[in-house]
Amino acid sequence: MAAATRDYDANEIILGPSDVWLDVAVPTAGNRLTLDTGTPETVANPNAFHLGMTESGVVISYKPEIQKFGSDELTAFHLVRIVAESLMIKGTFLQVFDWDLLAKMSVGGTLGSHTHTSTGYEELTFGGKSTVSTFSVAVIGPDIADSTKYWVFQLYKTYNQAGFEIPITRRDQSKAPFEFEGLAVTTRATNDQIGNLWRQGPPPATP
Repeated sequence: MAAATRDYDANEIILGPSDVWLDVAVPTAGNRLTLDTGTPETVANPNAFHLGMTESGVVISYKPEIQKFGSDELTAFHLVRIVAESLMIKGTFLQVFDWDLLAKMSVGGTLGSHTHTSTGYEELTFGGKSTVSTFSVAVIGPDIADSTKYWVFQLYKTYNQAGFEIPITRRDQSKAPFEFEGLAVTTRATNDQIGNLWRQGPPPATP
């Protein structure tokens, strides 16, 4: 007989800060987001742009909806199945006057601008749009075990279901919550239709 080994490993925690990137490329099957020193590599991700500062970081989540099946003859459920899945990235962004970002966050807004020196402007107009434009979002953070390595949580297809709600007061800076929920990309393989979570580097104890 032998005692089981306790696993206290400080290298297996996640410690921020992290960065949120919108409009990153969706990797092909069996591949992952292309990085360059912790940011999306620009050739592979030509449209990627940074969400900027957040109020208190982000929350990443995966929640399965489980259906339980029972019978009249048994006192406990005898079968369970996943009937729905939710992958989300949530937080509160601060740079509400980044108009390209605000257009993405608004879902139903249309961005307009005029570059004239004295009469120029930036604006969002609303009302009448029914289609929802989707994009890919990734959270990228440093691996606490190796500052040259990074981890990624990516949603392949998403939108900001929170819209925007911006409080304006002299007592605090403006901010707005965001909620990116992953949608299924039906052309991808089963088990890889919504997103992924991965870290750079081989698994521990790999030769």
